[in-house]
Amino acid sequence: MNELTQRQKDAIAQSYVNFKDRGILVLAGISGKAFKTFKKRLVEWETPIDDEELVLFKDLTWLGGGEEGILITHAHFYYYQWRFKQIAIADIAEIKIGGLFDENIVFVLKNGQSVSIWLAKLFSEVKEVIEILQSVDEPEQKKPSASSQVQCLGCRAIVLSHQNFCEYCRSPLS
Repeated sequence: MNELTQRQKDAIAQSYVNFKDRGILVLAGISGKAFKTFKKRLVEWETPIDDEELVLFKDLTWLGGGEEGILITHAHFYYYQWRFKQIAIADIAEIKIGGLFDENIVFVLKNGQSVSIWLAKLFSEVKEVIEILQSVDEPEQKKPSASSQVQCLGCRAIVLSHQNFCEYCRSPLS
């Protein structure tokens, strides 16, 4: 997966305004002791993130220590559930609520496998950010250049200027 486009960064920043949980950090705002601890723990589990662009971080510890949390980068979703695990953003086919009491976020992967995480309180934020990351910028379509129109000197018909002859009377245009 490529790095974030400016449109994706803008969409994430815009959606951040509507996040219910104010403890979520996004983009350049991802920093602090909790994040450093989380990053250190990822390195201990041999999952360095130095080459990835940070998108969203949420510390899930009560005292803000950062030992447990979630991190979304441009390429992966990292989380702690008994140990650190990761899901490639490109492998996610669907995100939904699950569990006996709807307490989980369920990631349905493209290979059919499901991954369930106790994190339903952050469902809308996680889903929105991952959908933004999975969106692909449409290449700008070239609009046909509007050819200017001219009036034929012979028959006074309006014709396109890129033509060499009037299509009605066949008089030369230039």
